[in-house]
Amino acid sequence: MRAESFEILSKVAFLEAASEEGLRRLADASELRTLERGGVLFLEGDPAERFFVVVEGWVKVYKGRADRQIVLHLEGRGSPLAEVAVFLDEARYPASAEAVTAARVIAVPKQAFLGLLEAEPAVARGALRYLAQRQRALIGLLSKLAFQDVLERLVGYLVERLEAEGQGFELPTNAELAALLGTVPEIVSRKLWKLYREGLIELEGRKVVVTEPAYLLAKFMPRRR
Repeated sequence: MRAESFEILSKVAFLEAASEEGLRRLADASELRTLERGGVLFLEGDPAERFFVVVEGWVKVYKGRADRQIVLHLEGRGSPLAEVAVFLDEARYPASAEAVTAARVIAVPKQAFLGLLEAEPAVARGALRYLAQRQRALIGLLSKLAFQDVLERLVGYLVERLEAEGQGFELPTNAELAALLGTVPEIVSRKLWKLYREGLIELEGRKVVVTEPAYLLAKFMPRRR
């Protein structure tokens, strides 16, 4: 388990500058957790005593209740969760996190991480750069919700997943996808059907093949070309 934790942590963007010794200490202090689909990783308002890195599966971070929520981001293998919260004194998680699929995550204690930052300034500088990127991503999310219609947001999501994972990636449920896109499941279903009917995607269950990614971008998101 320690070897796997070390490998995953070494690929996290803000830990790439860590020394091997420092990274091994962090891995030794961490624990591996297993979540079933729908399993809660943390809830908004809980004390932020650790951050997490996804080893396997998908985890969503969301605001709101189970029946009405906005998904802030959906994270897969190698992606950190709640890393911003651990920088605050008496920190609490500003959102909730739940497994969208069966998942495994590394739980990294706050104090062990802060100790690494104090011991290795290069890691601290990397963390600052990462926090700035996170802020920019959040501003991008707000811009999408404000200025793009649902179809544009759906196309953008499909293309991003395609670029990250290749063809045949698996969609979350329509309810989860609706929360991610800031809409309702019925509209997601209609927009997916529109793309399928026009031959722009192929669906096998929840698995998707994007047949014409360049055309999708040109037609629905010309600003991204």
